Amino acid sequence: MRALWRVAAPVAFAAAGVLFATSASGAASSDAVRAVQTASRGQSAQPTELDRERKHWEVTFANGVERKVSLDGKRVTSTRTTDDRTREATGVGLVAALRAAAPRVNGTIEGAELDDGVWTVSIGEKDVEVDPTNGRVLRVVTDD
Repeated sequence: MRALWRVAAPVAFAAAGVLFATSASGAASSDAVRAVQTASRGQSAQPTELDRERKHWEVTFANGVERKVSLDGKRVTSTRTTDDRTREATGVGLVAALRAAAPRVNGTIEGAELDDGVWTVSIGEKDVEVDPTNGRVLRVVTDD
């Protein structure tokens, strides 16, 4: 007889020193981190925004490049350049902001952006604000 395991509640676990959070839907923050890392290959500009769409992740860079990445975060499916350029520089990048925010709130990462000098990571119905200079969580805000 085969045992079936199902995650009934969000869980956080550590592997190789990296914290990952999973939700009941099975989506992991590691997919968001992997998507940013995959999109960043060959890019000199800092990623400034991450959006989870229905069929892909969209990663936007400070130089206006947008890359779509598969939901599992393993491959870039398209790249385009826009006129939207950002000059905000931070000491803490998008991947570090995702890793800081994920264990603070249960749920699936839906997106993140650098806006007005603060990383905002959207997880379910909450936004986690992360200080871009030191990577500390500033506050957790419930969306209205």
